[in-house]
Amino acid sequence: MTRRKIRIVHTSDTHLGDDWDPAAAQKALSAVVGGVHALNADALLIAGDVFDNARISDDVLNFFIGEMARAVVPVVILPGNHDLYDSATLYRRSPFDAAPANLHIINGTHGQRLSLPHLTLDIWGRAMDSHTPSFRPLAGIPTERNGRWLVAMAHGHFHFPDDTEERSSPIHPYEIAAAACDYMALGHWERFEDVSQDGVTAYYSGSPMGAAGSRNEVAVNVVDLDPVGETRVNVSQAHMPMQSDTARSLPLAADD
Repeated sequence: MTRRKIRIVHTSDTHLGDDWDPAAAQKALSAVVGGVHALNADALLIAGDVFDNARISDDVLNFFIGEMARAVVPVVILPGNHDLYDSATLYRRSPFDAAPANLHIINGTHGQRLSLPHLTLDIWGRAMDSHTPSFRPLAGIPTERNGRWLVAMAHGHFHFPDDTEERSSPIHPYEIAAAACDYMALGHWERFEDVSQDGVTAYYSGSPMGAAGSRNEVAVNVVDLDPVGETRVNVSQAHMPMQSDTARSLPLAADD
């Protein structure tokens, strides 16, 4: 199989419907969708905590569904600890009956692999049904490749070597190192962070505003997968103004 050169926009923790500043969260998501078009991305990934809680209104769900339709490209979302895929999940509420065909929800709580053949891309993730230390976001991740790009999505806490306390939904360095994926899109932290291990490229995108460090713009990870050349995965950040669909791509600093 000949893999295509593709570009993915990765974000997380949009927290739509939060009580602090719900209008800003919606503007941030709209800016992210605008960036998908400005960056000529082939897919959008939102790695958990798309919504702030399961009590949000249908108006917020309808807004989200409208924005996903506006994205046009395939959108894959992974439920996180604020929008669990449990018996009370909001992802089964009636507004999702009208979800556009380009929206894909990972709902397998023991792991699920989605295929996007036209992009020569498979996406794996494990929907969170319980935010506890026993939930392992990377349990069951594929260990073999099938010729397509493989991107993993996970929502949880990365354990640095000096961490002494086991956190809920832990992600350990050895789990990343053993993964047979080309890129791992992580969520749960508000900041941008590189946690790559032993040649496996893994990044937290941070929340759109958290990664940008500004109330006036958003930042997303831009992931270029290119089958040609020695460096097949390139990760950069793009910053977009909150009120504009324009974007500028910024290379990662050497110490990132």
